[in-house]
Amino acid sequence: MMKPEFNDEKLKERRREHKAFGGYVVEILYGAKDAAGNPTEPREGSDDGHGRWYGIDCNGTYTMFSWTHSKEEGGETEYGTEYKEDAVTMMEDQLRQKQAICRDAEEIARNYEGEDGQAKLDEIKAQWDALKNWGTPKDAELEKRLNRAMAEYAPRAEAIQANTAAKQAIVDKIAGIAELTNFKEALNAANKLRDELEEIGSAGKENDFAFRKQITDLQKDIEQRRREFFDNLDTNRAAAKEKKDQIIQSAKNLLANVSNWKAAGDQLNGLFNDWKAAGSAGRDFDDELWAQFNAVRDEFYAKRKVFFEERNEKFKQSIETKNNLIEEAKKIAAEENYSRENTDRMKQLDVEWRAAGYSGKDENDRLWDVFNEAKEVFWTGKKAIAVAKLQTELEEKEARLKTLNDQVKDLEYRIEIAETPAMKEGFEKDIYIKKSQISDLENAISVLKDRIAD
Repeated sequence: MMKPEFNDEKLKERRREHKAFGGYVVEILYGAKDAAGNPTEPREGSDDGHGRWYGIDCNGTYTMFSWTHSKEEGGETEYGTEYKEDAVTMMEDQLRQKQAICRDAEEIARNYEGEDGQAKLDEIKAQWDALKNWGTPKDAELEKRLNRAMAEYAPRAEAIQANTAAKQAIVDKIAGIAELTNFKEALNAANKLRDELEEIGSAGKENDFAFRKQITDLQKDIEQRRREFFDNLDTNRAAAKEKKDQIIQSAKNLLANVSNWKAAGDQLNGLFNDWKAAGSAGRDFDDELWAQFNAVRDEFYAKRKVFFEERNEKFKQSIETKNNLIEEAKKIAAEENYSRENTDRMKQLDVEWRAAGYSGKDENDRLWDVFNEAKEVFWTGKKAIAVAKLQTELEEKEARLKTLNDQVKDLEYRIEIAETPAMKEGFEKDIYIKKSQISDLENAISVLKDRIAD
């Protein structure tokens, strides 16, 4: 904004350079009147009715802090900020706070290595946002400074994060090196890890120290184990020889009692791992012991190869036999001839199928499904014909049953109208015979229905 036009040739304007915000503090006294009511030069402390405008000038842009109007204008006071008479003091104080905030942000952006760096910067930014922007060059300068510090931190934090991940990947290899029994190889590997670690930039002071310590601890552990090993070399070699003798015997026992070649192969691999972990039995024994153990391994693998070749040949023969049985079952089913000869042959196919043996996990179930489907066609057709015959027989017996029941009813009527006891006795005898026949028929019909339902 611009300062007001007071239209007073007698006004006094005082300007004081203020380096803290990069502008001027401006005080304007105007509107003074003498006793006769004529314009006069305003004087502080005099009762001349002058007004006072007070604010700052930043490169021609004015900001009012307070304005006490002249007596002629009513003499009221208005303020440009919530800080009223303390505006300059508060501006100076807040600019100092902003300078301190910038220093804190720069320290974090350039030197802080903790994982909560961004959170600290966010907190600093919140402190900044709580302060007033006075619109001064110093405000703009400090804001650029803060934004620059905030921008500097992100790539550095990303680099620290990437370096941390890279160094973590390196120290993750420690577990594998710690298991090595060749001390020279283990130390070389540990030294290589340290070199790789040093080639990577900082992951933060604390992380860098922790990563280096892990490598150092590994090197110390290898050195300690090497000293202990050589201090107990004879004892260790004797223990290794005993262990390898046991492994050789275990391998021989395994070879002599194989029931499952896959499981046995896994066990032999375990014995080989035990062999490698047993250590050296000394130059005088190692070659001889290895020759014995390796001879057992070679024999095992040779016999396993023969076993699987024979098994695969059996699978091949089984598959061929079953395919032939499937074709025959399909052919018989397609004829729709359910003679005793075909029925007996279909039953015999099941016997031959079982005799063909296992066909391997890839084919066994599939072949069975195809074979079973062909059989099902035959047996379903045969059952349909049998059921049709049974149904015809059932209908005939049900018709016979109805006839007998009608005859019994007729005989019961004849008894009622019989003229002589002899006639009545004859009818009763006929009823007894027919009811016996009815009972037999009912039992036969029940059996037929059960057979049809099955």
